[in-house]
Amino acid sequence: MPNNLTLGWAPERTWLFAVGTLEWKHADSFSPFPQENRRDAALVEFFRAQGVPESHITYLQDRQATTRHIQQALEAQLGAAGAGDLLVLYYCGHGGKYDDGAAYFASYDTDCEANRGWLVDTIPATIERCFGGARALLLADCCYSGCLADAVARRARKVAYASLTSSLASELSTGNWTFTEGLLAGLRGQAFVDADANSAITLAALAAQIEANMAFAEEQLATFATAGSFDPQTVVAAARPRLDPRVGNNVEVLSEAEWYPAQIIDARGDQAKVHYYGYEASDDEWVPPDRVRAAVRPSYRVGTAVEVQWKRTWYPAKVVSARLGLHEIQYDDYGADWNEWVAGKRIRLPR
Repeated sequence: MPNNLTLGWAPERTWLFAVGTLEWKHADSFSPFPQENRRDAALVEFFRAQGVPESHITYLQDRQATTRHIQQALEAQLGAAGAGDLLVLYYCGHGGKYDDGAAYFASYDTDCEANRGWLVDTIPATIERCFGGARALLLADCCYSGCLADAVARRARKVAYASLTSSLASELSTGNWTFTEGLLAGLRGQAFVDADANSAITLAALAAQIEANMAFAEEQLATFATAGSFDPQTVVAAARPRLDPRVGNNVEVLSEAEWYPAQIIDARGDQAKVHYYGYEASDDEWVPPDRVRAAVRPSYRVGTAVEVQWKRTWYPAKVVSARLGLHEIQYDDYGADWNEWVAGKRIRLPR
């Protein structure tokens, strides 16, 4: 770490509460995710390796993560924190919304009836009631995870918050580990997250990199918001030296006659080592320049008349917003409640 760089968090004053559910009691309602190479476990191990005390780490995995156990364990951990401490709260799994608008993270025993799961609104409510610390960093990798930022915004607050999640409050999320991999890359000091090359990775820079990667690889928008005195310029990691300007670039790579979204993670001469989004590190490979190209995505100006595919049918719509290569559309003859952000394969000019 550079001598003049001070991290914005101290491991001995940090509390980690992580819930990773990749399988569920009611598998007919919640399909399982693969257990191999769990990135939630890697995130927990990162904080442990940084020196966060074992007594400050709660990690509930799969069957451990019942609705009751999550709530009891969170209250117990929050009550042990001291003044000025930092809470890092993380969830991965399934997220959903009920007809009444309530958002939830699916605990192991959620049944969507008597057991409504880990309701998102209860998270900041429990933190405000039980946490004696100063700041809370809320992280979630699931559908509708942007509801965390909304839940914080609706409450009176004594704690300062930052929320960084894989999707918007109104949108689904990928089943890949792209978001959590982005968290790990930034926290480990990957230099391509250091946008201004000042040897420091700030929370805002980490969020910007994750937003760009999610838009490129998964064609969805992440959410980043702060509330209270949580400084988005908080330094979360020291950046490693960036040895080649190509490292970190998002590209498409030709493999077996198909082009795949990937990120350059190393470069030597005219060769690039790439990581394919949605695949394991064991699939990383060195490729020559004729197998790499810049991504080509459709781009439409705000106000453009388009057609959008929904359930195999194309509907007339117009573009009302654009960001990071994605488009928010409003369907003709439908209100704004039906607006959505759409991937490139679902949008085209009228035919």
